[in-house]
Amino acid sequence: MKTAQTQQTSSRGWQVSFQSILFTSILFAWLLFTGINRASAQSPKDSGLDLIKTECLDCHSGSESEGELDLASVLNHRPLVENLTVWRNIAQRIQLGDMPPPDEATLATTEKQQFANWFQTSIEQFDYSTVSQPGYTPPRRLTHSEYRHTIRDLIGVDLADTTKFPQDLSGSSGFKNSANTLFLQGTLFEKYSQSAESIMAAVFAEHASQLLELAKSQILAPGKTHKNMEDQGRAILQSFCRRAFRRPATTTEIKGLQKLFLNEFSNSQQFETAIQKTLTAVLVMPQFLLKIESATKGTNPELINDFDLASRLSYFLWASMPDEELLQLAEQGRLSKPEVLQSQIDRMLKNRRSKTLGYVFGGQWLGFEDVGIRRRQDPIDNPWCTESLMTAMRAESALFLHSLIRNDRPLAELINARYTFLNEELAKHYRIRGISGEAMRKVNLKTQLRGGILTHASVLSITAFPDRTSPVVRGHWVLDTILGTPPPEPPPNVSEISEQVLERDDLSFREKVQQHSSNVNCKSCHQEMDPIGFSLENYDNFGRYRTRQFGKKIDAHGQLPDGTQFEGSEQLKNVLVSQRLPNLTRQVTEKMLTYALGRQLEYFDEQAIRTIVMKTTENDYRFQTLIKSVINSQPFLYRQLPEAASDE
Repeated sequence: MKTAQTQQTSSRGWQVSFQSILFTSILFAWLLFTGINRASAQSPKDSGLDLIKTECLDCHSGSESEGELDLASVLNHRPLVENLTVWRNIAQRIQLGDMPPPDEATLATTEKQQFANWFQTSIEQFDYSTVSQPGYTPPRRLTHSEYRHTIRDLIGVDLADTTKFPQDLSGSSGFKNSANTLFLQGTLFEKYSQSAESIMAAVFAEHASQLLELAKSQILAPGKTHKNMEDQGRAILQSFCRRAFRRPATTTEIKGLQKLFLNEFSNSQQFETAIQKTLTAVLVMPQFLLKIESATKGTNPELINDFDLASRLSYFLWASMPDEELLQLAEQGRLSKPEVLQSQIDRMLKNRRSKTLGYVFGGQWLGFEDVGIRRRQDPIDNPWCTESLMTAMRAESALFLHSLIRNDRPLAELINARYTFLNEELAKHYRIRGISGEAMRKVNLKTQLRGGILTHASVLSITAFPDRTSPVVRGHWVLDTILGTPPPEPPPNVSEISEQVLERDDLSFREKVQQHSSNVNCKSCHQEMDPIGFSLENYDNFGRYRTRQFGKKIDAHGQLPDGTQFEGSEQLKNVLVSQRLPNLTRQVTEKMLTYALGRQLEYFDEQAIRTIVMKTTENDYRFQTLIKSVINSQPFLYRQLPEAASDE
């Protein structure tokens, strides 16, 4: 029997999802059973589609399709891999005998073989280089964090308060910067207007702080060399708009703002009052609130211009506006030159603003931004769970991920790093001695109980219920969030553990979970999830280490479907790094590319994903290789207007 200490490789089954295991096994069995050689079989070009058309469309066509699966509509999309998930589901249902249903005529073995051949050649082995295109992201507003950071870098002071804004929603991409959720509603525009007024009122206040006085002087500085008020106002507006719009303002834009400025001056006879109200107007213009790229000229892929590249770079790596160096390089037309671009990526990753890759990207991908917001403990019953502790928990994970990126560490260290970031309160939570003070700092770990994202209290709390741990939730989180290989969705109306089982005092918590998981309808998924979750059972629902629960010693042993055994978090990490690093690499690639583009990935992004994964793998799985490959990918450097789906 294999163990975590001795096993160096595993079967391909543990490197892919359970659905793929099942599909591959059944397909191989058919080939042996029927004795059909693929080379001599009927050409798969049309046989699979013919089978679908003759056997499936009667039930799966139109608005009243069985199971809400309209195959007639799916068949009209080209290429067919545009609906890859649908086709994989159909293949699985056919292989398992769920389709056709029991009350319909079953498919002959040769018919199933025809479909299997067609599915492999036309879907699974599809040549994505034939559909490679960069995609298109429409104009979308700044997220609340992007807005706050942009105001800070534009004004020079952190003045934006977004706590009363309508909540940003995560799009289908899993990130809040997804274009399909970033609309400019009327209620939000009112908040922007109020925010702009309060920001500029603070900057131009009579008794402003020294920091605000500095911000005002920097805003007004461009006009100091001009002799008359009108030229002075125009110079200020041109300078401010260049930074606010992330590009030089057009003549038409400046003329409109100049007219507003002169009207305000005519009414108030006060230069600062007029410029304050005009700059307030700038902060509610679409050119500031929205990320708008230059117009696309045609339907073919086109290289984005240097100003759009500057914005894509800055909002990816900093979640904020381009700085002066990026804008100057864009004006000179030099930013897109390969050697200049690589130099700027290096510079930007070293800048403190790149911490947003930890706090924003990491917080949304891994979910730890919810600690203290959606996930917390009642402070009355748990006085140890303070706001400062939850802040430190979020900071540990954010600073850890940022350090991996900034220091160009291998992706494996996300799982097995021997260091973390702590302050005194969080160290006490972990029972780690020798740390004092509120400041977070890097700590080299001597204990094997901590190290790597899986043992962070932030992650352990968001993968538990408020009153207890959940091996199922934790196992699912590792498979889905870290490895990108989620198990199938559970059947409808299935709870994790029934109340009757939970109330049994004669069973340990592990035995209660195992009793539920033994159900024939649940076993296939749980045999992947539960072992991972059990290995993390030594950590309670807020990440504190324990050895016993309800008076019984915790059993942290797990065994995967392929026989691999491990016990506790340390051995689990060894297994993940030794056997699942390719899955982790692809998952980080997909998440980073999704966040960088601000949209859901599409089927045509597959070629870019494979290229990024290949380059990262070839360079020892380094984080910065991955990031630079994302930035140098076709989807990041190009754009293309979407085309209407073609009919068959």
